[in-house]
Amino acid sequence: MVFQICFVAFILWLRASSALDDGWNAEIPRSIVGLSGSCVVIPCKFNYPSDGRTHKEFTGIWFNDKSDIIYHKEASKIIRTFKGRSSLGDLRHNNCTLKISSLQHSDSGSYKFRIEIKDFNKATFSKNPVSITVKDSPDLPTISVDEEVTSQKEVTATCAVSHSCPSDPPRLTWSHKGIKTSDSQPQKDGQWKLTSSLTFTPSREDHNKPLSCSAEFTPAKTASNNKKLKVKYPPYNVNVQSKSQVKENESVELNCSSDSNPPPDSFQWFGSTGSLLENRSTYRLNHVTRYTEAISCTATNTEGKTSSAPHKFNVLYPPEIKNGSSCESQTFVVCVCIVDSNPPSEVKWLGPSSAFPSSSVEQNGSLTIFTLQGWLGFPDTVHCSASNSEGNSVMTLSVPHHGLVIYLAVATAAVVVILVVISACVAKRRCGRRDERQNDQNKMKTIQKSCFDREKQKRNDIYINQDNQRVCTNYECNDRRLPSVPDENEAVYANT
Repeated sequence: MVFQICFVAFILWLRASSALDDGWNAEIPRSIVGLSGSCVVIPCKFNYPSDGRTHKEFTGIWFNDKSDIIYHKEASKIIRTFKGRSSLGDLRHNNCTLKISSLQHSDSGSYKFRIEIKDFNKATFSKNPVSITVKDSPDLPTISVDEEVTSQKEVTATCAVSHSCPSDPPRLTWSHKGIKTSDSQPQKDGQWKLTSSLTFTPSREDHNKPLSCSAEFTPAKTASNNKKLKVKYPPYNVNVQSKSQVKENESVELNCSSDSNPPPDSFQWFGSTGSLLENRSTYRLNHVTRYTEAISCTATNTEGKTSSAPHKFNVLYPPEIKNGSSCESQTFVVCVCIVDSNPPSEVKWLGPSSAFPSSSVEQNGSLTIFTLQGWLGFPDTVHCSASNSEGNSVMTLSVPHHGLVIYLAVATAAVVVILVVISACVAKRRCGRRDERQNDQNKMKTIQKSCFDREKQKRNDIYINQDNQRVCTNYECNDRRLPSVPDENEAVYANT
């Protein structure tokens, strides 16, 4: 009962206080939107009539439409669900701004402010309620950039997002590299606007690609947006296109292609001798031959011009055997057949009664050089027969033989001389060996004779008794029989 009486008295007190209008006013937004989990700041500024005194003690009170106090300088008077989540500005500077942290859906509703000045007066600004709305998803950022930018020219894009918590603003990130700056400014209805600027240099690779900006809110909520870039750049990758192959004397249509923005507004065709005076993306060339020169084109748009590489034609034509084809005979027969064709030709060497395989094949551009080598048995003429998918050609080559005959005669004489020299050397070597053996035998005889004389000298004063026993007079002898003196010829033969 006491609580009900106090509550009624509090309501009557608020109504009586709110009736004070003269000099009392407050600037409060009518509505404000906050993101759940983030904070919301309700800007508030109040004024009171001056009585010529300076007041230092103020009490600010915020309460909801149920008269629940959500902020009071005495924390015990704040309802449980708002304790530790609400804070107030500096009342001495007429700042009654309210901040609610960790916003919840239950915080949605209407709120009013009351001011009490000690030893002066008090007032409730019931005519200035603020409505708080709590949402789950943040607003998408807004990207601003020129509709069209130019390649290799610096440009600045901006990304802006609104929020209600200046003390913990979202973080903005870009998908493109560049120089970044950011700024946050207050808006009406208690909202703030965070703006990030990106200065970068676009390239042709950026054309038709999205430029993205992401806003990361606390706690862990992200909103992203993008805008497709339109980049102007001069012609790039200019190419001349035609059929991959064309037969000689046929016509061919050429097309000049490029990558550019905007598309090329003019084309020009060039040969090796100068302009072909065609201002179209296609060009028709009549009677193409193997000698047709390479052709290039130049594409031009508002951003510049670029030329293609020279386009060479792959012209197909039948074999042509060149005049340099011939046969020679020096140490042996060499025949050369030079064939100009596309695609390369196959060659057969034909004689009156047989065919010959090529000894070597050498490719040099459109020319193919076929070589035939041989020694004996060549006819007076050989035929070089060349063929490919476009046709064939034959040339008869004469084979000279006089050089080969002279070479064979000289070679035969040289062989005979070599054989004679070899025979003489072999004979001389055999004679030298016989003389050396005879000299060795003579030396051996001399040595054996000298040995026999020395042994005979040793046996002086030696005789043999009737029992065939040796008797020594000058030195002691053993019982061995005296060695027989070898015959001189036997010694020679033995040593030999």
